[in-house]
Amino acid sequence: MIDLDTYPIFSSHHSNLRKLSLDDGKGQKIYMTQSTRDAVNFDAVKKEYIKSLGLSKVPSSNDALFDDGRGLLVFVEFKNGFISRKKKLEIWKKLYDSTLIFADITSTGISYMRSNMKYILVYNETVNQDNDLDEDLKKKRKTAVQPSPAFDAFAKNVGKYANEEYVCFGLIIFQNYCFKEVHTYTETEFDAYLSTL
Repeated sequence: MIDLDTYPIFSSHHSNLRKLSLDDGKGQKIYMTQSTRDAVNFDAVKKEYIKSLGLSKVPSSNDALFDDGRGLLVFVEFKNGFISRKKKLEIWKKLYDSTLIFADITSTGISYMRSNMKYILVYNETVNQDNDLDEDLKKKRKTAVQPSPAFDAFAKNVGKYANEEYVCFGLIIFQNYCFKEVHTYTETEFDAYLSTL
């Protein structure tokens, strides 16, 4: 497995998951995890990576990259806000762009990533409950791809009985294509996952 610290572009952008999960929009600071687990700030990696490329459009990137200590590298994207169809496409673009950036930096390919990497989207399960939404967001919700918290809970429970994990937002298409594993976790589920490492 790749040792991230052997690449200066990764080793110079260390942070922790708590800091990388920060959503400071709308005038308040919200952390999606309290974990201080070491991680690479992949947004900062992207910024350094593109400096010399002279790009007309800046690529997107995932928030974090870390070694799970079990032989896999893990990309993490934190999404605290409402996930509309547009946001879903933005998540997919971040995933693709991050994959290309990582592969170029490490001189690996998608086959390496398919065997040695996970992708995790951490999302806020309560942000779309009707009682917390203004009228504009209620209208957006009707056309959104994000299932309701009740549907997520139902699908996850059914998945447990079927011995399969439910993956939201259509991200399952990236499993066995770009990554060995793909997961969509609520904040609580992500913290539970981290506690197993």
